[in-house]
Amino acid sequence: MLKRGRMEDKKGQIWIETAIYTLIGLTIIAIVLSIATPQIEKSKERAILSQTADALNILNNEIQKIEQSEGTVKIINLKITKGRLEIDSKKNRTVYILEDTKLEFSEENQTIKEGDLYLTTSKSGRRFDVSLELKHEGLNITFNGNKKLKVLHGAGVPYKIRIENLGAEDFGLPINIDFSLV
Repeated sequence: MLKRGRMEDKKGQIWIETAIYTLIGLTIIAIVLSIATPQIEKSKERAILSQTADALNILNNEIQKIEQSEGTVKIINLKITKGRLEIDSKKNRTVYILEDTKLEFSEENQTIKEGDLYLTTSKSGRRFDVSLELKHEGLNITFNGNKKLKVLHGAGVPYKIRIENLGAEDFGLPINIDFSLV
């Protein structure tokens, strides 16, 4: 009988040790994930901003080509995964905004010019809002023929944006570039 009691004690001890090691392992995994996850999110958001900057530069190049001759039409596919794109015809600009991010993309409240893009990071509580602005200087931008703000939000499929050179109303006036969705 004495032998049987020791065997049961050893089996019980093995189960307790297994439970403790499992808890230690799970705790270590949780700690690693709590450290790695924010860094992974920042990397994803940095990639989104980089891809969006590239897309805005392509958009700008296409607008520059279109403005060369009246009547030219171009359709551009633009995918917005996260954030929003504002076509602001009242201010003749296109702005991409990524809100509520942990990524401080540039120095806070300092506008940085990269090519034709203006990058700004502003504080929003404990997080940041990052904007990429493309100014359409010397052009008169409209959306569906109207001076208004059109906001495109992140979606699973790309937006098809139609850009058309409507020409200038009179000699010396800015060229009218009209945006619309196809």
